[in-house]
Amino acid sequence: MKGVDSSTANEDGMQNKPIITCAGDWNLFCTLEAPLVAAIPQDSCEWRRSFGRITKFVYLEASFIKYNKDKVQPELNLLKRPILHIYWTDCVDIEYYKTTLREDIEIWFKQLEKNNVSDWMIVLVETYDIRKTNKLLPRTTVLDKVKGDFAIKQTEDRFISVINPIKSEARSAESWRALVAKLRHLVLVSYNKALNKFEEYMREQREKRNDPEWDYCKYFILQEQLAFVLEMLGLYEEALVQYDELDALFSQFVLNSNVTESPKWLDTFKQQITSWQAIRLTTTVPMHLRELIIKQKASLLDFRSYLFQRQSAMLLLTEKPEEVASRCISTVHNTLVELSLLGAPSIDGASACWAHLACVETLRVCEACTDMQAPLLHNAKDKLHELGKLCGLLPGSPEPTSEQLHLVVMLSAGMGDTETNNNSPTVRLKEALCSSTSFQQYYLELAELAMGTYKHIGRLRFARQIGRDLAAFYSELGETSKAVVFLVDALRSYEEQGWHELAAQTRLELVAAAKKMNDFDRYTTLSAKIASTAELEILVRNFFFEEMMKSIKQNLTDKDSVQTDLSDCFRLITSTLLPSERGYITENKVQCKLVFESVLPKDVVCTKATICIDPCEVEKTPVKNKTDLGIQASPKKSSDDVSSFSSSIRLDDLKPKNPLLDPMQFTSKLHFKEDKSLQKATIECHNPKMILKRSDSTKYRKPVPQVKSNCEFYLTCTDFIIKPGLNEVLFECIPTKCGVFKLGVISLLVEGKIDFISDVLSSKMGFEVITQGVSVYLNKVEPKKDLVAGLEHDMELVVTNGCSRMDENTTIHLKASSGLHLRYGVNSLLSRELTIPVEASEPFHTTKIPLRLFAVLLPKREKSIEHTVWLTCPWLESIMEVPLHFSPPMIAAWRLLTSNTRKFVHVTLKSTVGHLIHLVLTEPKLDCDGNITVSNLNPKAHDDMKISSDGTTASFMWELLKDPLVKAGPMKATFTIQYRLEDEKVSRTFTCPIDIQDCTTLFVIRTKLEPGKGSDFCRASQVCCLHLSVQRVNETEYTSLMYEVLADQTMWAVLGRTAGVISMDSSTGEPQNVTLDVMPLMAGYLPLPTVRLSKYIAANTKDPKKDISAHPRLEPFGPGQVYHAGKTKQVHVLAPAPKEHLDIVV
Repeated sequence: MKGVDSSTANEDGMQNKPIITCAGDWNLFCTLEAPLVAAIPQDSCEWRRSFGRITKFVYLEASFIKYNKDKVQPELNLLKRPILHIYWTDCVDIEYYKTTLREDIEIWFKQLEKNNVSDWMIVLVETYDIRKTNKLLPRTTVLDKVKGDFAIKQTEDRFISVINPIKSEARSAESWRALVAKLRHLVLVSYNKALNKFEEYMREQREKRNDPEWDYCKYFILQEQLAFVLEMLGLYEEALVQYDELDALFSQFVLNSNVTESPKWLDTFKQQITSWQAIRLTTTVPMHLRELIIKQKASLLDFRSYLFQRQSAMLLLTEKPEEVASRCISTVHNTLVELSLLGAPSIDGASACWAHLACVETLRVCEACTDMQAPLLHNAKDKLHELGKLCGLLPGSPEPTSEQLHLVVMLSAGMGDTETNNNSPTVRLKEALCSSTSFQQYYLELAELAMGTYKHIGRLRFARQIGRDLAAFYSELGETSKAVVFLVDALRSYEEQGWHELAAQTRLELVAAAKKMNDFDRYTTLSAKIASTAELEILVRNFFFEEMMKSIKQNLTDKDSVQTDLSDCFRLITSTLLPSERGYITENKVQCKLVFESVLPKDVVCTKATICIDPCEVEKTPVKNKTDLGIQASPKKSSDDVSSFSSSIRLDDLKPKNPLLDPMQFTSKLHFKEDKSLQKATIECHNPKMILKRSDSTKYRKPVPQVKSNCEFYLTCTDFIIKPGLNEVLFECIPTKCGVFKLGVISLLVEGKIDFISDVLSSKMGFEVITQGVSVYLNKVEPKKDLVAGLEHDMELVVTNGCSRMDENTTIHLKASSGLHLRYGVNSLLSRELTIPVEASEPFHTTKIPLRLFAVLLPKREKSIEHTVWLTCPWLESIMEVPLHFSPPMIAAWRLLTSNTRKFVHVTLKSTVGHLIHLVLTEPKLDCDGNITVSNLNPKAHDDMKISSDGTTASFMWELLKDPLVKAGPMKATFTIQYRLEDEKVSRTFTCPIDIQDCTTLFVIRTKLEPGKGSDFCRASQVCCLHLSVQRVNETEYTSLMYEVLADQTMWAVLGRTAGVISMDSSTGEPQNVTLDVMPLMAGYLPLPTVRLSKYIAANTKDPKKDISAHPRLEPFGPGQVYHAGKTKQVHVLAPAPKEHLDIVV
């Protein structure tokens, strides 16, 4: 068979080939046997199987024997029965055929039919003679005669003629290839028939498995024949299926025997186990074990060894050594379980020897399968440890007893004496059982190799488990320092992966090792950690708490403090920087509140607790100093660089983010061919480097313990008691230096000897410390009230020392802008400049200096008055500027009123101050320049008038007395009034200038509405006459006027022109009359249409040099120059008259 070792089988195995018998001319066949045997396996052949099974291409070999009619094998023996029968002849003489050969072939056929053989073939070997090629061919050949005599339907292809390749190699190639191909085909056809019959019989036997007389061993040998045939044909996977079915069937019987009555044949495997030799994983069949199964003398270990060897042989032939290793683990486990279920008697350690040898032997054939080597080494190590315990070879064990020495002899005898290789598993195990030194060396070799392999394939948990076993082994050897290394690695892995129970047990082992080594520092810290382990019982925790306190008093008295991780005994909950009233400034207290949980079972004294303050470099952006009223005048640093700092954090903020929880960005993508047809669909990851990266050992490396850095200052708290549960501690410090700082590590010094140090709190938690200089404020005593010009206000100059001390003889110089006066002291005078002394004081002291401030009220109509105060201080390099905003106490509004030719001045006062004030007004007065006098129309006898900023106003009126016929020019007047607050006695003067332009009445307009012709009343929807009269009452140069009738379109409809130009003759004073037709649109009292009069300036058509436009234009009259006498008139318009009714006569 191709792919299988075709060498001669050794004494421990057998080799199977299809058997083909040869009848007829045996000497002839012997000349052709060698080339025929060599030609059959040279090429593959298609095997079409029945029942819709998959077609296979197989390679065949053949074993030819001489036909013997007396030796006929049964059909159920697939290995020894011939699969094909061939009759060989070289007869070319028809007469000889008729007289002799025909009868011999007939006898051969009868013998085959007697034995129900239907797979045969007749081969006629011809010798090519070149001398006969020119002669005529005979009409009938011997092959034709044979076909005619013996051929039946569908058997013509079994008669073949071939040219002897020995005598004519060149001419025989084609016929020889046809013979070999036909031979392969007929062999496979014969096997197909035979296997179908065999499988049917095998199924019948399997269905009888519940019969009392059924025997599994016989059935095993029966089904194994099918496996042998499939293996012989190169179908190793199908052969493996047969062995797997036998394995599953046997395991099911064993499991069922534990709950039901076991069959009789199972007693065979309950016999005494006397041999536990190593399994040899080769492709040959271990005949000595197979013979034991056939004779029903095989023990459970013999049977399992044979079955696993055959399964491994099939897997090795299919190049699957990794599955051999995987099956070895399950086979060893299942076999040990079956031994306990069946109760097969054996000496102690026999099963462990067998399991160890099986694992080590499997390692030999699976050297390239690194992933599967580690479990095999682990299992081999465990079994070796079990043997060492039985034989008294473990470290710390007393000298082996006679019983143990006898056990070693018995175990060595059961492993056999057939090994000649000194490095074989059997020899190594025997040497290990002979002495403690060899055992320890072999055990350490297996354990370290297993641990290293586990680490290499990334299975760290198993590696740590083996490390704990090695720690126990080294502890018994007395090498405690080596044991501690493995225990520390295991503890770190358990803590990182959340195996709290295992971590607690490992700490107990570590603390025992530390005590054994007199490592009091580690013993004390481990005792504290164990006392804080919630997974342990409270009695154990209390015991180690007392051990910690005892070790502190007895062993650490003369030593410095021992540093350990704060999370061992304490859990941080929150950390909060408390806000300061003055901010974080130098020489001012900074406080931080820390809330943590103590998991220690009892109270402890914290001698000193600190939080390290680490400086960090932050670039400062200079900001221009600006000072306003109530704004600090000292320089201020920008806070943009520290805006990302947080003043409070929680424990969850300290946990590092798990990168495995980041979402993977997957997208689907379709790939198309050139013809736009779909080629494939793929899923692509956009961030594979972030997720799919090599998992190395960096996450399991020993972390660098935190140490106190050389901080410039600390937040401290001393001498307080830490109780179990939540604790709240207030840390304080006074910074002496400016800068940006962040909180670093936390240190809790317990009992003066154990220093618990945490990781850095957070890079985002910090604060900025600044130096606060002397600050100057100019504040209002009543901040909610506005500053009012013309009234005195109480102010105060506030001086805050900040971090500095105020010296004696310090003065502040104040200078006000023009119109603003200051007063310091009660009896002093108002002035623009003041020099104010400041008393000596301590840092952070505030001095308030009272001032009085008065802004002169100017005769201006402004809603806001701006002033400035300049402060000159010895601690400021530049002069500080303080802008002040004043509002007037009230504002005055005046109007010029006209009645025909009479003129009146109306003045209204209103307070616009933002806050509520009440002003008392006295002595209103209007003074006019020139020869114009005024007549006071205000009441003579009245109380003082009051106005308030809530909207209360005061009005005054005067009539201008002048000659009505004389045109007056521009006039200036001044309105004055005395005002004071209600609670004051001193009055001040309010002045408002008044400028009057063109106040003389030039024209008077009168309007009159009359009903239309034939009507006595004005009715809606009827045309009426509007009489317009314009009269000049004073001399004017404007004689051309334009009138415009502006009527409300909802009340009036003007018929015809609504505007026109009239000329006023300066020589006469007669009025100009204009009549217009209008129609009222509604009934009621309607106001007359409004008439607008404008100056009409004609176009310049004569002298273009004059500054007159070439187009006519209009100019409005000034206020008071045109008086509308009928502006407020209303006319009564009646409803439309009803229509007359008509009488209809029929």
